[in-house]
Amino acid sequence: MAFEIGQRVGDYEVVSALGSGGLGEVYEVRHTISQRCEAMKILLPGQIATPELAERFRREIQLLGALNHPHIAALHNAFYSDGQLIMIMELVNGETLRARSMRMRMPVPEVIRYARQILSALDYAHGRGVVHRDIKPSNIMITSENEIKLVDFGIAIGAHSAELTAPGFMLGSVNYMSPEQIAGDKATLRSDIYSVGVTLYEILTGWLPVKGSNNLEIMRSHLNDRPTAPIHLNPRLPVELSNVLLKALEKTPEGRFASALSFLAALDLIPAAAMREAFSVETTALHIPSGAPVGAVQPVEQRASGTSSQQQKSASQIAAFPLDDISRKLAVYIGPIATVVVRKLAPKCTNLNQLYQEAASHIPSEKDRQKFLQSKHN
Repeated sequence: MAFEIGQRVGDYEVVSALGSGGLGEVYEVRHTISQRCEAMKILLPGQIATPELAERFRREIQLLGALNHPHIAALHNAFYSDGQLIMIMELVNGETLRARSMRMRMPVPEVIRYARQILSALDYAHGRGVVHRDIKPSNIMITSENEIKLVDFGIAIGAHSAELTAPGFMLGSVNYMSPEQIAGDKATLRSDIYSVGVTLYEILTGWLPVKGSNNLEIMRSHLNDRPTAPIHLNPRLPVELSNVLLKALEKTPEGRFASALSFLAALDLIPAAAMREAFSVETTALHIPSGAPVGAVQPVEQRASGTSSQQQKSASQIAAFPLDDISRKLAVYIGPIATVVVRKLAPKCTNLNQLYQEAASHIPSEKDRQKFLQSKHN
């Protein structure tokens, strides 16, 4: 059953609906005695009668109950209300890594700081026999204090968990799923390592490391295609970081980092000078053909130092454009690569109207192009 605003559920009052995930709906609730706001998760309406889903929900509660880490959203309570199992969790105020990456260009050192927190949380969970199995940007929250919280352990498994699905059946998000999961094998901690690699690759380059216009093509790509080196898609990245990501994305589990801790150690070995340089260097202009497939992006040749003022605007003029706002609006239609597109176009444009027109040309649909152009007035 769904709950209405103001409804009492045990010792909690429903404040608002927050959304739904793979297994359940999430509400903001307030404890009637302590007045503390928390998150309440229930199975999606109509699924409570499904034995497998009910058991998976119960397992999520038990797994979270055994975890206590600053970068994992904590379980506070669980109880039955009118026969329905209720989970009460820490309320995380902030946004997902997916939303943050769509809204703004994230500095490389900041992404690596988040990666360290993600890997710290996974090292803790793996040490207790828990494999998340669904690491992706939308399951990583960034709090209002700019700290990471892993959420949604709905398909996680423990060391002694019985498998709830038949052999060969896949669980997870296909874009971030490891090759062994796609092949129907049991996920291990190295499967989480692969998913973290996909997540970081996408956030740092704006592209997934796999190609495909449908799930079948994407699955084949996970199994067969070697990813383009991240540094070829984003020249701001230190070569050492590019190599670390490629190791995390090895096709066989044995080729990847043996643990989240070894992945973390590899990140810590990247020279500080390389990270400082990545932070200070502006995004290199990229040539992005309209409708280009993943991996088709190539660095533009450096322009001659004698570029005229008509061809290249000064940094102060470019700064006058609301680049983050335009990137956020464009990302609705073309994804995270919007940030790179806008920063490539800005030096060539003399006014805001021109920048919007040029950016709109990268949107395949005419209807969507018009929506984007109209957003200039919002």
